[in-house]
Amino acid sequence: MNPDKKHIVLVGTLDTKGTEFAYVRDIIEAAGHTTISIDMGTGARGELVFGPDHTREEVAQAGGSTIAEVLAFGSVGRETEIMRIMADGAKAICQRLHESGRMDGILSLGGTMGTNLGTEVMRALPFGLPKVMLSTIASGDTRPFVGTKDITMLSSVADLAGLNRITEVVLAAAASAVTGMVAAPRVTVSSRVLIGITTLGGTTNCALQAKQQLEAWGYEVVIFHANGVGGKAMEEMIEEGLIQAVFDLSTNEVVDHMYQGWSDAGPDRLVQAGKMGIPQLIAPGNIDHMIYSSTDLIPTRLKRQHVHVHGPGINVIRTKRNEMVEVARFMAEKINQATGRTAVILPLKGLSVLDLCEKEFDDPEANTAFFETLKDCLKGEVEVKEVDVHVTDPSFGAVGAEMLHEMMHA
Repeated sequence: MNPDKKHIVLVGTLDTKGTEFAYVRDIIEAAGHTTISIDMGTGARGELVFGPDHTREEVAQAGGSTIAEVLAFGSVGRETEIMRIMADGAKAICQRLHESGRMDGILSLGGTMGTNLGTEVMRALPFGLPKVMLSTIASGDTRPFVGTKDITMLSSVADLAGLNRITEVVLAAAASAVTGMVAAPRVTVSSRVLIGITTLGGTTNCALQAKQQLEAWGYEVVIFHANGVGGKAMEEMIEEGLIQAVFDLSTNEVVDHMYQGWSDAGPDRLVQAGKMGIPQLIAPGNIDHMIYSSTDLIPTRLKRQHVHVHGPGINVIRTKRNEMVEVARFMAEKINQATGRTAVILPLKGLSVLDLCEKEFDDPEANTAFFETLKDCLKGEVEVKEVDVHVTDPSFGAVGAEMLHEMMHA
């Protein structure tokens, strides 16, 4: 068996994109690899260009339905139900292929519906498996499609409606991308304990200081950007057992979840480390502000506040005293559910870079309200350490690294 010959899955609506899939299939197979095609189309919008390895009938059955039922849903405009069934079926088939060692990478292509279908399948597959999505909507907001997974999205520029001098270029690029990925050497996984750290903007130097010290003590460290996706990805990796300890330096994603902000990481943020019982050190980095992609999205009760425009689509407002108290109670409720070693570290001189550079964000009273409320609400087993420095100060990261190291050896 040739170890360089890989199995690449092609998943999509072959009734509408058969010509394009045949084009990438030929490029991949010419490179010496095997393709496995999965048809998520219904057959209602076109004819097959080639016979798939897994038919639409098989996909519908794996999704808990039949192709007849799927077509019936189409006749009454229930497209979301069709997409759910066909995506569930394709996910089930892909998981079987992966478990049996017959999937080394996956490629999909399509427009809006094809992108939704293809990336839903990809998000169900493990980190590290090459995933390429050639899409007509890759130039917009890709968060709903990529989520927390390592999906590579490539813009098709033109519509994927036949072969021409434009589409052939992007189709060849997508095929070459996935063949290049599957040919890449495997990364040797370290046996060291892996620690996750969260950071956002101004806390980066602090996080890097903690990383440097922890690595000097023999740990492996991965830093997550607390932008709504990073923290959620960390929570998922904790649940999967990939991360064995956490320095949750920037917990702003909890605040944005409470107030529907841009970096909302969902209801499970600040949950999994406690649930899994791994050591966790928590800091209130960047909780002194909320981020909105548009000023129109700022809640009515907060609209009169000063808005700091950090960049296009990044509108920031200060978390005032009342909200800081609410955040403290909410965070304490989550922290108190932890089953393992848990501690909180508080930077008394400030919570983000904004309170250093813009007076509207410098609100010691609001910060103190958070500190006192959090301490009052935390259960006695949770250690609280107050450090008389700013959260952006690298020395705060050094103290945090020392605390976490001690917690892991207690």
